[in-house]
Amino acid sequence: MLRVLYRLPDLSFAQKLNDLAEAEGVNHNRIHIAHKDHLATQKKHLNDLSFLEEYDTVHSGGRGFLVGILLTVLTGLSVHELTEGHPVASVVTFFSCLVVLGYSTWLGGLIGASSDNFRLQPFHDHIEQGGSVVMLDVEPDSLSKLMHVIAQHIPEAEPAGRSQRLDNPFKGSWILRKHS
Repeated sequence: MLRVLYRLPDLSFAQKLNDLAEAEGVNHNRIHIAHKDHLATQKKHLNDLSFLEEYDTVHSGGRGFLVGILLTVLTGLSVHELTEGHPVASVVTFFSCLVVLGYSTWLGGLIGASSDNFRLQPFHDHIEQGGSVVMLDVEPDSLSKLMHVIAQHIPEAEPAGRSQRLDNPFKGSWILRKHS
């Protein structure tokens, strides 16, 4: 499944693209609209972004997990060295590693919960100025036909990128943009 992004001037064009994509066989639940006015999006019966699509929680949590692995190794070696020879050394080492890994993952997710999703960061100003970004989750074999139909019927729709639907913690900027 691929995620395709389209940049549109306003919500009315997003509704046109939504209707066209549904007519081409894209499931309504696989179309998501990023727009400043969430209420207007819902009134037009369009799929607004979910919390996980709007904020960078999962992506940043994955980064926190990767950093946590490094910190866990360092913590494990240090705690093991300090408690060597003690009867509960392995238990203390295990739990200290678990706490460090859990804390770093939690902290990464918490930081991401206040930041724009890494896929939407480049469009932050566009969305704040009233523009829309449409995310379509499409099967790879039907992608080229759908893109051709969209380009033919909605010339204002600017293709803005494509990626895998799963979050890759190595993609995107390491400098997060705060969600407003």
